[in-house]
Amino acid sequence: MAHQMTRNSRSKKAMLKCGPKQIAGVFVAIVLVAMVINLRVATTHQQRTWLSIQEISPDATGTAPKRKKSRDSSHRQESQMQVVFSTSCSIKHDWQSYLFFFQAYLHQQPGNVTRIVSGCTEEQQQEMLRIHEEQISIMNERFHLHFTPEFGKIEGRSWEVTKYWNKPFGVKHWLENKFGYRYEGDVSTPFDDDIIVLVDPDMLMQRPFLNDFSKFPKTTWHKSIRNRDDLYFKVSHGKPIAQTYSFNDAWLLAARKGNMEDIVGPGSPALNVSNYDATVTFSAGPPYMLTARDMYRLVHHWAKFLPLINNNFVGMMGEMYGYCTAAAHLNLRHQIATGFMVSNVVISEGEGWDFMDHVTGDACDVAKFRDTAPLVVHFCQRYSVGEYFLSKYKVPTDILTCDHKLFELPPKDIAAYTTYSHYGDNSTKTYSGGKMKDLYRHTFMVCSIMDGLNRAATFYKDHHCPNGANYNATWNHFREEKLQGCKTVHDCPV
Repeated sequence: MAHQMTRNSRSKKAMLKCGPKQIAGVFVAIVLVAMVINLRVATTHQQRTWLSIQEISPDATGTAPKRKKSRDSSHRQESQMQVVFSTSCSIKHDWQSYLFFFQAYLHQQPGNVTRIVSGCTEEQQQEMLRIHEEQISIMNERFHLHFTPEFGKIEGRSWEVTKYWNKPFGVKHWLENKFGYRYEGDVSTPFDDDIIVLVDPDMLMQRPFLNDFSKFPKTTWHKSIRNRDDLYFKVSHGKPIAQTYSFNDAWLLAARKGNMEDIVGPGSPALNVSNYDATVTFSAGPPYMLTARDMYRLVHHWAKFLPLINNNFVGMMGEMYGYCTAAAHLNLRHQIATGFMVSNVVISEGEGWDFMDHVTGDACDVAKFRDTAPLVVHFCQRYSVGEYFLSKYKVPTDILTCDHKLFELPPKDIAAYTTYSHYGDNSTKTYSGGKMKDLYRHTFMVCSIMDGLNRAATFYKDHHCPNGANYNATWNHFREEKLQGCKTVHDCPV
Protein backbone atom coordinates (compact mmCIF):
# COMPACT_ATOMS: atom_id res chain seq x y z
CA MET A 1 0.00 0.00 0.00
CA ALA A 2 0.85 3.71 0.23
CA HIS A 3 3.36 5.45 -1.93
CA GLN A 4 6.09 2.92 -1.25
CA MET A 5 4.17 0.09 -2.87
CA THR A 6 4.58 1.03 -6.51
CA ARG A 7 6.22 -2.09 -7.92
CA ASN A 8 4.68 -3.97 -10.81
CA SER A 9 1.79 -6.03 -9.43
CA ARG A 10 1.69 -8.51 -12.26
CA SER A 11 4.12 -11.39 -11.72
CA LYS A 12 5.74 -12.69 -14.92
CA LYS A 13 4.84 -16.27 -15.86
CA ALA A 14 7.79 -18.52 -16.47
CA MET A 15 7.49 -20.75 -19.56
CA LEU A 16 9.42 -24.02 -19.86
CA LYS A 17 9.65 -25.58 -23.34
CA CYS A 18 10.70 -29.23 -23.35
CA GLY A 19 11.90 -31.28 -26.29
CA PRO A 20 13.97 -34.42 -26.90
CA LYS A 21 17.20 -32.46 -26.86
CA GLN A 22 16.44 -30.43 -23.79
CA ILE A 23 16.40 -33.04 -21.00
CA ALA A 24 19.62 -31.68 -19.57
CA GLY A 25 18.13 -28.20 -19.58
CA VAL A 26 15.08 -29.45 -17.72
CA PHE A 27 17.30 -31.10 -15.11
CA VAL A 28 19.18 -27.83 -14.55
CA ALA A 29 15.88 -25.95 -14.27
CA ILE A 30 14.60 -28.38 -11.63
CA VAL A 31 17.77 -27.95 -9.59
CA LEU A 32 17.49 -24.16 -9.82
CA VAL A 33 13.85 -24.25 -8.72
CA ALA A 34 14.77 -26.42 -5.72
CA MET A 35 17.50 -23.97 -4.78
CA VAL A 36 15.08 -21.02 -4.96
CA ILE A 37 12.53 -22.84 -2.81
CA ASN A 38 15.14 -23.64 -0.18
CA LEU A 39 16.34 -20.03 -0.22
CA ARG A 40 12.80 -18.72 0.18
CA VAL A 41 11.95 -21.00 3.08
CA ALA A 42 15.18 -20.40 4.96
CA THR A 43 15.55 -17.38 7.23
CA THR A 44 18.52 -16.04 9.13
CA HIS A 45 17.31 -16.82 12.66
CA GLN A 46 13.97 -18.58 12.47
CA GLN A 47 10.89 -19.08 10.35
CA ARG A 48 9.22 -15.94 9.06
CA THR A 49 5.71 -16.97 10.13
CA TRP A 50 4.26 -19.59 12.44
CA LEU A 51 2.22 -20.98 9.51
CA SER A 52 3.51 -22.30 6.22
CA ILE A 53 2.90 -20.20 3.13
CA GLN A 54 0.52 -22.87 1.83
CA GLU A 55 -1.59 -22.49 4.98
CA ILE A 56 -1.77 -18.73 4.77
CA SER A 57 -2.58 -18.48 1.07
CA PRO A 58 -3.67 -21.30 -1.22
CA ASP A 59 -2.76 -19.05 -4.16
CA ALA A 60 0.70 -17.98 -2.98
CA THR A 61 2.45 -19.23 -6.10
CA GLY A 62 4.02 -16.01 -7.29
CA THR A 63 1.03 -15.13 -9.47
CA ALA A 64 -2.09 -13.25 -8.56
CA PRO A 65 -4.86 -15.39 -7.04
CA LYS A 66 -8.06 -15.77 -8.98
CA ARG A 67 -10.41 -12.98 -8.11
CA LYS A 68 -13.69 -13.80 -6.43
CA LYS A 69 -16.51 -12.37 -8.46
CA SER A 70 -18.86 -9.77 -7.10
CA ARG A 71 -22.54 -10.53 -6.96
CA ASP A 72 -24.88 -8.14 -8.76
CA SER A 73 -26.66 -6.19 -6.01
CA SER A 74 -29.70 -5.72 -8.27
CA HIS A 75 -30.57 -9.39 -7.75
CA ARG A 76 -30.29 -9.56 -3.99
CA GLN A 77 -31.65 -12.82 -2.58
CA GLU A 78 -30.41 -12.51 1.00
CA SER A 79 -28.71 -10.17 3.41
CA GLN A 80 -24.96 -9.77 3.18
CA MET A 81 -22.17 -9.05 5.62
CA GLN A 82 -20.68 -5.57 5.21
CA VAL A 83 -17.44 -5.18 7.15
CA VAL A 84 -16.29 -1.57 7.17
CA PHE A 85 -13.52 0.50 8.75
CA SER A 86 -12.67 4.19 8.61
CA THR A 87 -9.24 5.77 8.05
CA SER A 88 -7.66 9.04 7.13
CA CYS A 89 -5.64 9.42 3.94
CA SER A 90 -2.30 8.52 5.52
CA ILE A 91 0.59 6.11 5.02
CA LYS A 92 0.25 4.60 8.50
CA HIS A 93 -3.32 3.65 7.71
CA ASP A 94 -2.23 2.14 4.39
CA TRP A 95 -0.25 -0.71 5.96
CA GLN A 96 -2.97 -1.27 8.59
CA SER A 97 -5.58 -1.41 5.83
CA TYR A 98 -3.54 -3.86 3.75
CA LEU A 99 -3.18 -6.05 6.84
CA PHE A 100 -6.92 -5.90 7.52
CA PHE A 101 -7.82 -6.79 3.92
CA PHE A 102 -5.29 -9.61 3.95
CA GLN A 103 -6.72 -11.07 7.16
CA ALA A 104 -10.21 -10.87 5.64
CA TYR A 105 -8.87 -12.73 2.60
CA LEU A 106 -7.07 -15.26 4.78
CA HIS A 107 -10.19 -15.99 6.87
CA GLN A 108 -12.48 -15.94 3.81
CA GLN A 109 -14.71 -13.21 5.19
CA PRO A 110 -18.09 -13.45 3.44
CA GLY A 111 -19.76 -10.39 1.95
CA ASN A 112 -17.99 -7.10 1.33
CA VAL A 113 -15.12 -5.37 3.11
CA THR A 114 -14.82 -1.60 2.66
CA ARG A 115 -12.21 0.91 3.68
CA ILE A 116 -13.69 4.38 4.09
CA VAL A 117 -10.96 6.94 3.38
CA SER A 118 -11.47 10.57 4.40
CA GLY A 119 -9.60 13.65 3.31
CA CYS A 120 -7.72 12.58 0.16
CA THR A 121 -6.95 15.00 -2.64
CA GLU A 122 -8.08 14.04 -6.14
CA GLU A 123 -4.51 13.01 -6.97
CA GLN A 124 -4.29 10.87 -3.83
CA GLN A 125 -7.61 9.22 -4.65
CA GLN A 126 -6.44 8.23 -8.12
CA GLU A 127 -3.19 6.81 -6.79
CA MET A 128 -5.00 4.91 -4.04
CA LEU A 129 -7.51 3.49 -6.53
CA ARG A 130 -4.65 2.30 -8.72
CA ILE A 131 -2.91 0.63 -5.81
CA HIS A 132 -6.17 -0.90 -4.60
CA GLU A 133 -6.83 -2.40 -8.02
CA GLU A 134 -3.32 -3.85 -8.26
CA GLN A 135 -2.80 -5.02 -4.69
CA ILE A 136 -6.14 -5.43 -2.88
CA SER A 137 -8.63 -6.45 -5.57
CA ILE A 138 -6.47 -9.46 -6.45
CA MET A 139 -7.44 -10.87 -3.07
CA ASN A 140 -11.16 -10.41 -3.59
CA GLU A 141 -13.18 -8.13 -5.86
CA ARG A 142 -15.55 -7.52 -2.96
CA PHE A 143 -12.88 -5.52 -1.17
CA HIS A 144 -13.67 -1.85 -1.76
CA LEU A 145 -12.65 1.76 -1.21
CA HIS A 146 -15.05 4.60 -0.46
CA PHE A 147 -13.81 8.19 -0.40
CA THR A 148 -15.33 10.98 1.68
CA PRO A 149 -14.45 14.59 2.39
CA GLU A 150 -12.38 15.38 5.49
CA PHE A 151 -14.70 15.57 8.50
CA GLY A 152 -12.07 15.68 11.23
CA LYS A 153 -10.54 19.11 10.79
CA ILE A 154 -12.72 21.56 12.67
CA GLU A 155 -11.63 25.15 13.09
CA GLY A 156 -11.06 26.02 16.70
CA ARG A 157 -11.01 22.39 17.88
CA SER A 158 -8.11 20.04 18.53
CA TRP A 159 -7.24 17.68 15.68
CA GLU A 160 -6.23 15.06 18.27
CA VAL A 161 -9.88 15.01 19.33
CA THR A 162 -11.79 15.67 16.13
CA LYS A 163 -9.79 13.33 13.84
CA TYR A 164 -11.99 10.52 15.12
CA TRP A 165 -15.07 12.27 13.78
CA ASN A 166 -14.29 10.78 10.37
CA LYS A 167 -15.73 7.50 11.60
CA PRO A 168 -19.40 8.48 12.17
CA PHE A 169 -19.50 11.07 9.40
CA GLY A 170 -17.66 8.73 7.02
CA VAL A 171 -19.97 5.79 7.66
CA LYS A 172 -22.97 8.09 7.21
CA HIS A 173 -21.54 9.29 3.89
CA TRP A 174 -20.94 5.67 2.80
CA LEU A 175 -24.47 4.54 3.67
CA GLU A 176 -26.00 7.50 1.90
CA ASN A 177 -23.89 7.35 -1.24
CA LYS A 178 -23.41 3.60 -1.58
CA PHE A 179 -26.78 2.32 -0.37
CA GLY A 180 -29.05 5.31 -0.92
CA TYR A 181 -30.09 5.99 2.66
CA ARG A 182 -31.70 9.31 3.56
CA TYR A 183 -33.09 10.35 6.91
CA GLU A 184 -36.47 11.38 5.57
CA GLY A 185 -39.66 9.64 6.55
CA ASP A 186 -39.32 5.86 6.33
CA VAL A 187 -35.61 5.07 6.49
CA SER A 188 -35.51 2.03 4.24
CA THR A 189 -33.60 0.64 1.23
CA PRO A 190 -33.17 -2.83 -0.34
CA PHE A 191 -30.05 -3.16 1.87
CA ASP A 192 -31.93 -2.89 5.17
CA ASP A 193 -31.23 -6.48 6.24
CA ASP A 194 -27.49 -6.40 5.51
CA ILE A 195 -25.34 -6.76 8.61
CA ILE A 196 -22.90 -3.89 9.10
CA VAL A 197 -19.78 -4.73 11.11
CA LEU A 198 -17.97 -1.52 12.01
CA VAL A 199 -14.39 -2.10 13.18
CA ASP A 200 -11.14 -0.17 13.55
CA PRO A 201 -8.22 -0.54 11.12
CA ASP A 202 -5.89 -1.62 13.94
CA MET A 203 -7.84 -4.82 14.51
CA LEU A 204 -6.27 -8.13 13.50
CA MET A 205 -9.03 -10.56 12.55
CA GLN A 206 -8.74 -13.99 14.16
CA ARG A 207 -11.78 -15.49 12.44
CA PRO A 208 -14.49 -14.28 10.00
CA PHE A 209 -17.39 -12.13 11.16
CA LEU A 210 -20.58 -14.19 10.87
CA ASN A 211 -24.07 -13.40 12.06
CA ASP A 212 -24.35 -16.49 14.22
CA PHE A 213 -23.14 -16.62 17.81
CA SER A 214 -25.05 -19.73 18.87
CA LYS A 215 -21.83 -21.71 19.41
CA PHE A 216 -19.98 -19.00 21.30
CA PRO A 217 -19.46 -19.68 25.03
CA LYS A 218 -21.52 -17.82 27.61
CA THR A 219 -18.40 -15.98 28.71
CA THR A 220 -18.58 -14.10 25.39
CA TRP A 221 -21.25 -11.88 26.90
CA HIS A 222 -21.18 -9.28 29.66
CA LYS A 223 -21.33 -10.96 33.06
CA SER A 224 -24.57 -9.20 33.97
CA ILE A 225 -26.49 -10.71 31.03
CA ARG A 226 -24.79 -14.00 30.14
CA ASN A 227 -27.27 -16.14 32.09
CA ARG A 228 -30.41 -14.43 30.84
CA ASP A 229 -33.02 -16.42 28.93
CA ASP A 230 -33.54 -13.69 26.33
CA LEU A 231 -30.00 -13.69 24.88
CA TYR A 232 -30.04 -13.58 21.08
CA PHE A 233 -27.40 -15.05 18.82
CA LYS A 234 -28.09 -13.18 15.59
CA VAL A 235 -28.20 -9.49 14.84
CA SER A 236 -31.57 -8.32 13.53
CA HIS A 237 -33.55 -5.09 13.45
CA GLY A 238 -33.59 -3.61 16.93
CA LYS A 239 -31.10 -6.19 18.20
CA PRO A 240 -27.55 -4.89 17.79
CA ILE A 241 -24.41 -6.39 19.34
CA ALA A 242 -21.14 -4.68 20.30
CA GLN A 243 -18.02 -5.06 22.43
CA THR A 244 -17.69 -3.34 25.78
CA TYR A 245 -14.72 -1.04 26.40
CA SER A 246 -15.23 -0.90 30.17
CA PHE A 247 -15.94 2.82 30.32
CA ASN A 248 -19.29 1.87 31.87
CA ASP A 249 -21.51 4.94 32.36
CA ALA A 250 -18.80 7.50 31.56
CA TRP A 251 -20.54 8.35 28.28
CA LEU A 252 -23.70 9.33 30.20
CA LEU A 253 -21.75 11.45 32.66
CA ALA A 254 -20.03 13.19 29.74
CA ALA A 255 -23.35 13.95 28.05
CA ARG A 256 -24.65 15.33 31.35
CA LYS A 257 -21.73 17.72 31.78
CA GLY A 258 -23.95 20.36 30.29
CA ASN A 259 -27.68 20.23 29.67
CA MET A 260 -28.17 16.82 28.03
CA GLU A 261 -31.46 18.01 26.56
CA ASP A 262 -29.47 20.47 24.43
CA ILE A 263 -27.81 17.43 22.82
CA VAL A 264 -30.63 14.92 22.37
CA GLY A 265 -33.68 17.20 22.50
CA PRO A 266 -36.72 17.13 24.79
CA GLY A 267 -38.45 13.82 25.29
CA SER A 268 -35.47 11.71 24.23
CA PRO A 269 -35.27 8.24 25.84
CA ALA A 270 -31.60 9.03 26.52
CA LEU A 271 -32.67 11.50 29.21
CA ASN A 272 -34.10 8.68 31.33
CA VAL A 273 -31.30 6.10 31.02
CA SER A 274 -30.17 4.74 34.38
CA ASN A 275 -26.50 4.37 35.24
CA TYR A 276 -26.99 0.59 35.22
CA ASP A 277 -28.47 0.57 31.72
CA ALA A 278 -25.78 3.00 30.60
CA THR A 279 -23.21 0.39 31.62
CA VAL A 280 -24.74 -2.91 30.51
CA THR A 281 -26.90 -1.86 27.56
CA PHE A 282 -25.37 1.18 25.83
CA SER A 283 -21.67 1.14 26.77
CA ALA A 284 -20.64 -0.11 23.32
CA GLY A 285 -17.53 -0.09 21.18
CA PRO A 286 -16.18 -1.78 18.05
CA PRO A 287 -16.75 -4.30 16.67
CA TYR A 288 -20.26 -2.88 16.35
CA MET A 289 -22.79 -5.13 14.57
CA LEU A 290 -26.15 -3.74 13.41
CA THR A 291 -28.49 -4.12 10.49
CA ALA A 292 -27.91 -1.53 7.79
CA ARG A 293 -31.18 0.22 8.60
CA ASP A 294 -30.34 0.46 12.29
CA MET A 295 -26.80 1.55 11.55
CA TYR A 296 -27.97 4.42 9.36
CA ARG A 297 -30.44 5.62 11.96
CA LEU A 298 -27.70 5.48 14.55
CA VAL A 299 -24.91 7.19 12.57
CA HIS A 300 -27.33 9.96 11.58
CA HIS A 301 -27.73 10.85 15.25
CA TRP A 302 -24.14 9.97 16.13
CA ALA A 303 -22.88 12.58 13.68
CA LYS A 304 -25.49 15.05 14.91
CA PHE A 305 -24.74 14.63 18.62
CA LEU A 306 -20.94 14.41 18.49
CA PRO A 307 -20.17 18.13 18.01
CA LEU A 308 -22.69 18.98 20.73
CA ILE A 309 -21.08 16.56 23.18
CA ASN A 310 -17.70 18.08 22.34
CA ASN A 311 -18.96 21.48 23.47
CA ASN A 312 -18.81 20.26 27.07
CA PHE A 313 -16.60 17.18 26.95
CA VAL A 314 -13.22 17.52 25.24
CA GLY A 315 -11.42 14.21 24.82
CA MET A 316 -10.74 11.43 22.34
CA MET A 317 -13.45 9.28 23.93
CA GLY A 318 -16.09 11.76 22.80
CA GLU A 319 -16.45 9.91 19.49
CA MET A 320 -17.35 6.65 21.26
CA TYR A 321 -19.57 8.46 23.74
CA GLY A 322 -21.47 9.92 20.79
CA TYR A 323 -22.29 6.41 19.59
CA CYS A 324 -23.63 5.45 23.01
CA THR A 325 -25.71 8.62 23.23
CA ALA A 326 -27.23 7.98 19.80
CA ALA A 327 -28.03 4.37 20.74
CA ALA A 328 -29.75 5.50 23.94
CA HIS A 329 -31.67 8.20 22.07
CA LEU A 330 -33.03 5.56 19.66
CA ASN A 331 -33.44 3.03 22.48
CA LEU A 332 -31.30 0.62 20.46
CA ARG A 333 -30.48 -1.65 23.37
CA HIS A 334 -27.26 -3.52 22.62
CA GLN A 335 -26.35 -7.01 23.68
CA ILE A 336 -22.92 -6.26 25.07
CA ALA A 337 -20.05 -8.69 24.56
CA THR A 338 -16.82 -8.95 26.52
CA GLY A 339 -15.34 -11.69 24.37
CA PHE A 340 -15.10 -10.13 20.89
CA MET A 341 -11.72 -8.52 21.46
CA VAL A 342 -8.44 -8.51 23.37
CA SER A 343 -6.26 -5.43 23.67
CA ASN A 344 -5.39 -4.41 27.23
CA VAL A 345 -3.07 -7.01 28.77
CA VAL A 346 -3.58 -5.85 32.36
CA ILE A 347 -7.37 -5.54 32.38
CA SER A 348 -9.09 -7.75 34.97
CA GLU A 349 -12.37 -8.19 33.08
CA GLY A 350 -14.19 -6.80 30.06
CA GLU A 351 -12.11 -8.44 27.33
CA GLY A 352 -11.95 -11.95 25.88
CA TRP A 353 -8.85 -13.22 27.68
CA ASP A 354 -10.56 -16.37 29.00
CA PHE A 355 -8.93 -18.50 26.32
CA MET A 356 -5.56 -17.87 28.00
CA ASP A 357 -6.58 -18.76 31.55
CA HIS A 358 -4.35 -21.82 31.61
CA VAL A 359 -1.71 -20.72 29.11
CA THR A 360 1.85 -20.22 30.34
CA GLY A 361 5.10 -20.85 28.52
CA ASP A 362 3.50 -21.64 25.17
CA ALA A 363 1.75 -18.29 24.79
CA CYS A 364 3.69 -17.59 21.58
CA ASP A 365 2.39 -20.73 19.87
CA VAL A 366 -0.38 -18.66 18.26
CA ALA A 367 -1.57 -21.36 15.86
CA LYS A 368 -3.02 -23.34 18.78
CA PHE A 369 -5.44 -20.50 19.58
CA ARG A 370 -6.99 -20.41 16.12
CA ASP A 371 -10.33 -21.76 17.33
CA THR A 372 -10.45 -20.15 20.77
CA ALA A 373 -9.14 -16.60 20.35
CA PRO A 374 -11.72 -13.79 20.12
CA LEU A 375 -12.83 -12.19 16.87
CA VAL A 376 -10.11 -9.53 16.82
CA VAL A 377 -6.79 -8.58 18.36
CA HIS A 378 -6.98 -4.82 18.82
CA PHE A 379 -3.38 -3.61 18.72
CA CYS A 380 -3.99 -0.08 19.98
CA GLN A 381 -1.45 -0.25 22.83
CA ARG A 382 2.21 -1.25 23.17
CA TYR A 383 3.33 -4.83 23.73
CA SER A 384 6.60 -6.47 24.67
CA VAL A 385 8.10 -9.78 25.76
CA GLY A 386 11.80 -9.72 26.46
CA GLU A 387 13.58 -7.92 23.62
CA TYR A 388 10.61 -8.17 21.24
CA PHE A 389 8.61 -4.94 21.22
CA LEU A 390 5.73 -3.76 19.06
CA SER A 391 3.72 -0.57 18.84
CA LYS A 392 1.66 0.37 15.81
CA TYR A 393 3.30 3.79 15.95
CA LYS A 394 6.70 2.14 15.54
CA VAL A 395 5.89 -0.24 12.68
CA PRO A 396 7.89 0.90 9.63
CA THR A 397 5.55 2.50 7.11
CA ASP A 398 7.46 0.74 4.32
CA ILE A 399 6.98 -2.71 5.85
CA LEU A 400 4.99 -3.77 2.78
CA THR A 401 7.70 -3.40 0.16
CA CYS A 402 9.96 -5.77 -1.72
CA ASP A 403 13.15 -4.68 0.03
CA HIS A 404 12.04 -4.42 3.66
CA LYS A 405 12.90 -7.26 6.01
CA LEU A 406 10.26 -9.31 7.83
CA PHE A 407 9.92 -9.15 11.61
CA GLU A 408 12.20 -11.33 13.68
CA LEU A 409 9.73 -13.57 15.49
CA PRO A 410 10.21 -14.56 19.14
CA PRO A 411 10.97 -18.22 19.83
CA LYS A 412 7.76 -20.14 20.43
CA ASP A 413 8.82 -20.97 23.98
CA ILE A 414 9.98 -17.46 24.90
CA ALA A 415 7.39 -17.11 27.67
CA ALA A 416 8.79 -20.19 29.40
CA TYR A 417 12.03 -18.44 30.33
CA THR A 418 11.43 -14.68 29.99
CA THR A 419 10.29 -12.54 32.94
CA TYR A 420 10.44 -8.97 31.62
CA SER A 421 9.18 -6.57 28.96
CA HIS A 422 11.48 -4.04 27.27
CA TYR A 423 9.54 -1.11 25.82
CA GLY A 424 10.34 1.29 23.03
CA ASP A 425 11.18 4.10 25.43
CA ASN A 426 13.87 1.82 26.93
CA SER A 427 11.90 1.27 30.12
CA THR A 428 11.51 -2.29 31.41
CA LYS A 429 9.03 -4.12 33.57
CA THR A 430 9.60 -7.42 35.36
CA TYR A 431 6.97 -9.98 36.27
CA SER A 432 6.62 -12.67 38.90
CA GLY A 433 3.91 -14.67 40.63
CA GLY A 434 0.36 -13.78 39.60
CA LYS A 435 1.58 -10.98 37.35
CA MET A 436 3.10 -13.51 34.95
CA LYS A 437 -0.30 -13.75 33.25
CA ASP A 438 0.26 -10.18 32.03
CA LEU A 439 3.52 -11.26 30.40
CA TYR A 440 1.80 -14.25 28.78
CA ARG A 441 -0.77 -11.86 27.33
CA HIS A 442 2.00 -9.57 26.10
CA THR A 443 3.57 -12.61 24.48
CA PHE A 444 0.36 -13.58 22.70
CA MET A 445 -0.11 -10.04 21.39
CA VAL A 446 3.49 -9.66 20.17
CA CYS A 447 3.55 -13.06 18.49
CA SER A 448 0.08 -12.71 16.92
CA ILE A 449 0.65 -9.24 15.50
CA MET A 450 4.19 -9.84 14.26
CA ASP A 451 3.14 -13.12 12.69
CA GLY A 452 0.17 -11.41 11.03
CA LEU A 453 2.39 -8.66 9.66
CA ASN A 454 4.88 -11.22 8.35
CA ARG A 455 2.15 -13.18 6.62
CA ALA A 456 0.77 -10.04 4.96
CA ALA A 457 4.26 -8.88 3.95
CA THR A 458 5.08 -12.33 2.57
CA PHE A 459 1.90 -12.29 0.50
CA TYR A 460 2.83 -8.86 -0.82
CA LYS A 461 6.36 -9.98 -1.74
CA ASP A 462 5.07 -13.19 -3.35
CA HIS A 463 2.70 -11.31 -5.65
CA HIS A 464 4.33 -7.95 -6.34
CA CYS A 465 8.08 -8.47 -6.48
CA PRO A 466 8.96 -10.11 -9.81
CA ASN A 467 12.60 -9.08 -9.44
CA GLY A 468 13.03 -10.70 -6.03
CA ALA A 469 12.30 -9.72 -2.47
CA ASN A 470 13.82 -9.65 0.99
CA TYR A 471 12.38 -12.51 3.07
CA ASN A 472 14.92 -12.26 5.87
CA ALA A 473 13.04 -12.34 9.20
CA THR A 474 15.56 -10.20 11.08
CA TRP A 475 13.85 -6.84 11.73
CA ASN A 476 13.89 -6.05 15.44
CA HIS A 477 12.82 -2.69 16.88
CA PHE A 478 15.75 -2.31 19.27
CA ARG A 479 18.34 -3.32 16.71
CA GLU A 480 16.99 -0.76 14.25
CA GLU A 481 16.58 1.96 16.89
CA LYS A 482 20.13 1.41 18.05
CA LEU A 483 21.31 2.02 14.51
CA GLN A 484 19.40 5.31 14.56
CA GLY A 485 21.04 6.43 17.82
CA CYS A 486 18.01 6.13 20.11
CA LYS A 487 19.23 5.76 23.68
CA THR A 488 16.56 7.40 25.85
CA VAL A 489 12.85 8.12 25.79
CA HIS A 490 13.69 11.69 24.76
CA ASP A 491 15.49 10.44 21.65
CA CYS A 492 12.85 8.02 20.39
CA PRO A 493 9.64 8.21 22.45
CA VAL A 494 6.83 5.75 21.83
